[in-house]
Amino acid sequence: MKLKLPLFLSLSTVLPALFSCGAPTSTDVEHEAVVLGTQAQALATGTPAAEGVLSFLNDYSISFTVLDLEVPLNALTAQALMDFREGPDGVFHTGDDRRFVSIEQVDAVPQVGPAALAALEAYAKGTGRVELPVDGHVGTFHGVAFNLAEARRAIHAANTQSASNLQTVFGIPAAAVQSLVAARPISHMVQLSRLANVNAVTMGQLKAHTQQAAEGDPCTGPGICQPGLVCEGRPGDGSSPYGRCVDASYVAGNGDMCSRFVACPSEQLICIGLASGWVEGYCAPAWMGASFIEYSDLKLQSTNPLVTAPLVVVGLATVPMDINVELDIVHTAPHRLVLTLEDPGGETALLWDGPNEGTPPSRIVVTRGIPRDGSINGRWKLHVANPSGVGSGTLRSWTLKLTSRYD
Repeated sequence: MKLKLPLFLSLSTVLPALFSCGAPTSTDVEHEAVVLGTQAQALATGTPAAEGVLSFLNDYSISFTVLDLEVPLNALTAQALMDFREGPDGVFHTGDDRRFVSIEQVDAVPQVGPAALAALEAYAKGTGRVELPVDGHVGTFHGVAFNLAEARRAIHAANTQSASNLQTVFGIPAAAVQSLVAARPISHMVQLSRLANVNAVTMGQLKAHTQQAAEGDPCTGPGICQPGLVCEGRPGDGSSPYGRCVDASYVAGNGDMCSRFVACPSEQLICIGLASGWVEGYCAPAWMGASFIEYSDLKLQSTNPLVTAPLVVVGLATVPMDINVELDIVHTAPHRLVLTLEDPGGETALLWDGPNEGTPPSRIVVTRGIPRDGSINGRWKLHVANPSGVGSGTLRSWTLKLTSRYD
């Protein structure tokens, strides 16, 4: 049985990407069995990170030189990957070329171990092939860490600021400024970090002088957001340092009645209540609703009666209104599963009682158990129990679709 949901932005698990002197090479294959469990969790097939790696490896322009020097990989690993792509005739761009369809297939290539997978993931993220949330870790470049929003702002400055500003306002050395201007347009962080004369000083100054966050960007407190915006929705449980920059000013129509047939008067508003089955809802600022996905890749073994998949929510108001859970589960006996949702305050709701209710649907509307005056920002948990110990499978991902209000 397979429950499938559409792909949303994810708050996926990430690996640090070290580009200051290139990503680590893949010479430590003798330790593969020890590390692979963790690596498989981070690069599970079907996650954005995995899709980015597969997209890169299957690119028409992939070559030994790119794998060996750009990623960079150990030469033997690079050649083994190209041997697979070239197919039986050993010639690329012919009829028997092969494509990678899963991370397991990549991992099975000789010479590919955890270090190679980590380097491929780092390169895919740094070149923008991986879908990330705005606070998702892109990589560490010359010792300077960037999330997605910070990387976007740094590249925008590198592409648009005058040479004079880059040198006098940003404090970037003249030689690095010359490289930045000559390389325009710069499209990704790997390109930026590997320009001649670009080092830790350049990367640090680009980050330091582009700190004011735009609407929707992550923030860590007052003074981070651009004028007119406030930092909202930082979890109180320490699960994330981030909130989101939002425009909290009044929008005409806020509080108006809405329904499936009566839309809110502005695209800046959403209709709260409809996702819970209400006939009439009310309009609220659009930032008060969001979807959060966790690519759990949790094995549901018959010998392990309870597993827990956490998911961190940020950037919403203070308490929940609509709560919808969407599941991507593959299991041989899904009607045996008992699903429970836990909010950041420890309150729980029985989502589905498989032994009495049958196979869980892919989407569950939460109308019981979770109070509507409890915390919404913070660590939510999905507990999957199999009290009968029958069947096995995988929780590949789960999504929380939430709306919120101020308490």
